[in-house]
Amino acid sequence: MRSKHCVALLGLCLLACSDMTIFRAGHDYFPLTSGTRWTYNDAGFTSIDSVGGDSTVGGRNAIIVFRDFSPEFWLKGPTEIRRFARRSVIRAGAEYVLEERYGLEYQLPLVKGATWEECFRDTVVLMGTDTVFVKDSVSARVAGTENVETQAGTFVECYQVDFYREVQTDTAATTQYSEWLAPGVGVVKRRTGTEERVLTEYQIGP
Repeated sequence: MRSKHCVALLGLCLLACSDMTIFRAGHDYFPLTSGTRWTYNDAGFTSIDSVGGDSTVGGRNAIIVFRDFSPEFWLKGPTEIRRFARRSVIRAGAEYVLEERYGLEYQLPLVKGATWEECFRDTVVLMGTDTVFVKDSVSARVAGTENVETQAGTFVECYQVDFYREVQTDTAATTQYSEWLAPGVGVVKRRTGTEERVLTEYQIGP
């Protein structure tokens, strides 16, 4: 009887795990449809992200995402999501472009334990003699899934993704942060050090 009971429990566990896998696979964890809007409590301040229309940037048809009304340009495909990055410096009144490309943000589909990384390096010559070494790298790992409670509601089966970024031009900076992405909603929480950016309300476009 005990062995049959164990087998039954194992079967229920496998069925539940299978159901959750199907549930996660059937949802978009980063919806970028026009009209979508997220409002966050960002360390005591209100922050708003929204999705606009399309625009051609860097020779690609990109989706416009407004971060506190400042436009960003994103590409979304079946296997990855990229964001346009442009960095430049001014020397003697002239602008020199250090980086201009769509950098990797998310590798899809999100799966527990999955990792990805990308590193851009270049050396840019300024004013004919001066040089600047440029580095822009990201590495990420899907740490797992969990339920997340926010003012906007409780979201189940959120993926936690841990990021490490390094940017070097004239100066160098590193950032470590984690994001929690909810099915059908997107980023519901982001933690950098001791500061959190937490969803308070949202609207997903048609």
